[in-house]
Amino acid sequence: MSKRKLPRGGGTQVALSPELAIAAIGLFSVYADGEATGDMEAEALGEMLSAIDLYEDYSEEDFAALGTEVGNLINEEGIEAVVAQAIATARDEGIQEAAFAVAAYVVAADGEVPEDEQEYINSLFQALGISENRANAIIDELFSEEDEENEEDEEE
Repeated sequence: MSKRKLPRGGGTQVALSPELAIAAIGLFSVYADGEATGDMEAEALGEMLSAIDLYEDYSEEDFAALGTEVGNLINEEGIEAVVAQAIATARDEGIQEAAFAVAAYVVAADGEVPEDEQEYINSLFQALGISENRANAIIDELFSEEDEENEEDEEE
């Protein structure tokens, strides 16, 4: 399977909620390396979504329904159209940094960020209209918090 590339516009005619947009970008990011197995990344996606305020009232059933809805949209409209619309929605709703944080966390979940995944992250922050400096700051914030948590766990 080839690595994922961001679509070049032409989104779906279906309006996406902010929650659906972030989930779609996150799901697309699970497979950014082109691998069909993304268990670690899928787990990271669930972890990140549950940490975002938009999803604070979501139950496990709500997350399952969200996943089903994203899957149905992809089947009906195609992955390219759904991701293009998700990016447009993220920009329109001002949630592009949250969407980028989810994607970056998911991509790095396996502990590796090879060149093709780095290219994906670079194209994503650009598509979302985030500056390179801000994208780097988001990544630094994400992983400095994770490093602190790992250090605390090791001390216990």
